[in-house]
Amino acid sequence: MEARKAFRTFLTYLLPTLVLLLVMPFQGVKHTHKPHEAFRDGPLVCAIALGDFDIISKGYLTGFNYEMLERFGEVYCDSTEIFLGERSVSYADSLLRDSLDILVIPSCDVPDSGRFTIVHPFDTTVAWVLKYDPYKGHEIIRWSNYMKESKGYRAITSRFFEGYNPYRKGPKNPSVISPYDALVKKNAKVVSWDWKLLAALMWNESMFRIQARSPKGALGLMQMMPVTAGRYGVEDMLNPEENIEAAAKYLLRLQRIFSTYTDDPDVLTSLTIAAYNCGEGRALEDLEGREQSSETAAYVKGVLNLYDFFCGKEPRFRDAIDTVAMTAPADTTFLLTRDTLETTL
Repeated sequence: MEARKAFRTFLTYLLPTLVLLLVMPFQGVKHTHKPHEAFRDGPLVCAIALGDFDIISKGYLTGFNYEMLERFGEVYCDSTEIFLGERSVSYADSLLRDSLDILVIPSCDVPDSGRFTIVHPFDTTVAWVLKYDPYKGHEIIRWSNYMKESKGYRAITSRFFEGYNPYRKGPKNPSVISPYDALVKKNAKVVSWDWKLLAALMWNESMFRIQARSPKGALGLMQMMPVTAGRYGVEDMLNPEENIEAAAKYLLRLQRIFSTYTDDPDVLTSLTIAAYNCGEGRALEDLEGREQSSETAAYVKGVLNLYDFFCGKEPRFRDAIDTVAMTAPADTTFLLTRDTLETTL
């Protein structure tokens, strides 16, 4: 009698659980509904707070995790909202109150508490932190394993960790300039530019970091001012597609303004780049006889030199200092010439 009762208990309670555990690993990552409602309806709210841990020599960790969060949200949620957090700020209360779903931080900063689930979906140096929920953690790991085994994952990591970056040691893929080459190629057509020129402008603006922020408030890959970006419909300044698209439209506007002053395409390009750096008003004043500032002149030379380098040519301005190096440590400053950069790609 006891054996029969135990067998019925097994069939009622334990067998379904055993079947679920056996079946789950073989299920695809795509779902027609959220698996057991693991993640709530509405947007998946995420914060990336890598701060000074995300140094450029490591690659583009913030941009990479932004893209991975977006891809994860496409599978598990209706939409995704991602914002930049501060590394010095604790977001524990936001996680516990469910106002924040996922926090991306350096693994060395993970909270020491049983109230959180900690996963390392792609890089052991970076953690995704959630309010304690083993099932959600399992879903993230299952999805990341699927991603890492997919055909496109190698191309994604190549974009973020093997492209142009003179401050990083190790392999560099000569076919990759930025993590956003496809978007750059698409939007360069708006201005009728070679896409490598737009890539050179982007490097001088942000060093390909979506989290770049200037003291004056410019944000994102193309360092758009919020007011300017708003004119072109940008809702998320972190979003690479929106940021690059808005910048291309703004460059087209500048190009049209200065096309009334010159028919020389090289001069027009230089004026457009200068205006992007210092503003159209200041650039117009320069045309009326005011001497162009040394900062703007250096900026234009830096962009054009890097463009030449991307094209495999000798940079045209031998005396031009890389303008990005002005913000880098003193020992990383270098002349932007083929002699000094030929080993970076």
